[in-house]
Amino acid sequence: MFLIVPAIRGRVLGVDVYRGFAKLSDLADISKADIYDQTMNPTGTQRDLSRTHAQDAYDYVRTKEFGFWPEVFLCARLKKAITFRSISDETPEIGMLEFDLQQIKKCKSIAISRIDGNHRLFYADGASQKHTRIEKTASFCLAYDLLSNEEIQLFKDINKNQKPMNTSHLDGIEVRLTEEEQLKRRQPELYVAKKLSEDSQSPFIGRIYQGGKKSSNVDIPLRGIKTGIEYMLSRSTELSRLDDAEAKYRVIRNFFQAFKQWQPKSWADPKEYITLRGSGLWAMCFIGAHVIDRALQQDQYETDYMLTILQSGREWDWSKNGDFKGLGGRAGALEISKRVTSKLHDDKRMSSKELLDKILAE
Repeated sequence: MFLIVPAIRGRVLGVDVYRGFAKLSDLADISKADIYDQTMNPTGTQRDLSRTHAQDAYDYVRTKEFGFWPEVFLCARLKKAITFRSISDETPEIGMLEFDLQQIKKCKSIAISRIDGNHRLFYADGASQKHTRIEKTASFCLAYDLLSNEEIQLFKDINKNQKPMNTSHLDGIEVRLTEEEQLKRRQPELYVAKKLSEDSQSPFIGRIYQGGKKSSNVDIPLRGIKTGIEYMLSRSTELSRLDDAEAKYRVIRNFFQAFKQWQPKSWADPKEYITLRGSGLWAMCFIGAHVIDRALQQDQYETDYMLTILQSGREWDWSKNGDFKGLGGRAGALEISKRVTSKLHDDKRMSSKELLDKILAE
């Protein structure tokens, strides 16, 4: 039995290849991943499979009517398993590529290996009961006459040279592709982050980086502020009462306005302060959940009211070498928030520290 597909023979840099199109299920049938294992397979080339990544790839190609994948890159290790037949002497580089399925099946090692594309092909053959075969067509590139070390070198080069996509750029694309009402329902944290970057009343207008070319005055990654809003929404009990993301946004915006008025130097000279980046930004969001809950419990949501709550505590040094030096990541953000909110109080409530002292004094 043979799998026969049209192909072009050529050379990419220093590698002899065939390029063509075939069903993903067929490409999965004829190829295997050579997974590296330092004990069981020390000559392998591939990283270990992420089944989550493979499932995501399968779901994408199965459900997308309009989509695209870069070509799968394979390597023919068993030369007798493939034959290229030119269609004419006038066009010797264009022809039909034949895969001998019997030779491939009975090969004790790997006849055709996967250099790049293992996650895309893993479930495509339908071997798993939960996954049907993917009959959609995709492009492939098949290298031949490669030494083992050359194959490993190409795997390294491909993966080393792939620059990961900027996460803020991906979030920006998500915003552009999603209708506003859908975004409000499905990703309120991204909706709020988007509004903070666009609203003329937002203290972050013009300062949130949404991917692409970066201007000098942009301090805050969209992914960073989106993550901070997620933290805020997960911590606040009162914001969850507001069913509309626009209402959530207006309250959150008012808090950030209050915070800016409380710590104006952080906005005026952001490079010298931690407030608008990393743990400082997330700490501000954790603090926001606390302050917003206090305000909403009193049926208040105005900037001035929340500023009063912030000013009710002690003064903090948010500079790089200030009170929160050395506190990084989410854990550091939580510690900053804990320190700040424990000192806050209002006329009708004790601060957390005052309440703790009273309980322990009894």
